[in-house]
Amino acid sequence: MSAAAKRYAKAVFELASEAGELEKVTQEFGAIGAVVNDNAELRNALSNPMVDAAQRKAVMKSILERMSVSPLTKNAVLLITDHRRSDVLPQIATDLTRLSDEKAGRVQAQVTSAAALSEPQYQKVTSALESLTGRKISLARKVDPSLIGGVVVRVGDKVFDGSVATRLRELRTALLPS
Repeated sequence: MSAAAKRYAKAVFELASEAGELEKVTQEFGAIGAVVNDNAELRNALSNPMVDAAQRKAVMKSILERMSVSPLTKNAVLLITDHRRSDVLPQIATDLTRLSDEKAGRVQAQVTSAAALSEPQYQKVTSALESLTGRKISLARKVDPSLIGGVVVRVGDKVFDGSVATRLRELRTALLPS
């Protein structure tokens, strides 16, 4: 995470908190960050010094209008674009989400499974993690067929690995001499 992204995220966090729009602005920044992150051509245009500042701003304005974001989000993103830092919008969104979660007492967790779990299974994992951490959990879902079976859960810097692939690796290590 760049220092600039952290500073912008903190500034947006404070403005959105004061305006009572923290949840909305956090969601909007998440969506904008995803658009920038998922579109290589857009990312290149925003970070390319050969692209005129007015063109960059026009592209960003067009995106923001199509997304129908709040005035606070629009002004913040355009200011970031004016300062030639729109390339870090995904990082700003990530840090803003973290700050928002901290304020709300939520913890980010990621569940990776070999196949998509059912909603009741995700709810069971969420409940177990909330009991374990004593905090509200915001669960991100990911599918990785290489796990073979089971799940891997990451909460902050802690990883709970219950995957079949890991168990097989551990078994191989225990059975085969070094």
